[in-house]
Amino acid sequence: MKPLWTPSAQRAAGTELARFMKLAGRSSYEELHRWSIESSPEFWNQVWDFCEVHGEKGGQTVVEPTRMPGAKWFPEARLNYAQNLLRERNRSDAIVFWGEDRIKRKVSHENLHRLVSRMAQALADAGVKKGDRVAGYLPNVPE
Repeated sequence: MKPLWTPSAQRAAGTELARFMKLAGRSSYEELHRWSIESSPEFWNQVWDFCEVHGEKGGQTVVEPTRMPGAKWFPEARLNYAQNLLRERNRSDAIVFWGEDRIKRKVSHENLHRLVSRMAQALADAGVKKGDRVAGYLPNVPE
C-alpha cells in the first residue's frame, strides 16, 4: 500500500526521531525498530535519557514482563507526571485542540502552567491534600 504522504528528506532529517536515531547510532527506522526489540532495556533507557524525563529510573528492571499486553516500563521508577508535562514555561503550544464542532484552540505551555497552578491552589484551599482523591466529570476540551 502506498503512503498518503511522505515528508521531504530535509523535513524528516529535522525531526526529533531523526535526532534520536543519530544519538542511538541507528541509520534507519528499520534498524531502530529492530534494536528496540532485540535490546529493549538499552532502547528504553536511551528513550528515558533522550526525553529528559525528570525522575528516578529505579532498579535495573526496564520492562516487566517483556511481553504484551501487560508490560510495565520502569516499574520501580518514581516520577511526578505533572512536573514532566509542565516543565516548559514558554509560549509554544502545549495543547492544540480541534473539536468535532470545528472549534480550534491552542493553549501555550505558559498559560497551561498558570491554569494548572490556579487549579492546584483552589484544591489546596478546599482542603485537598496528598493522598486524597479528586474526580471530575468533564467535557473533552482543553480546560
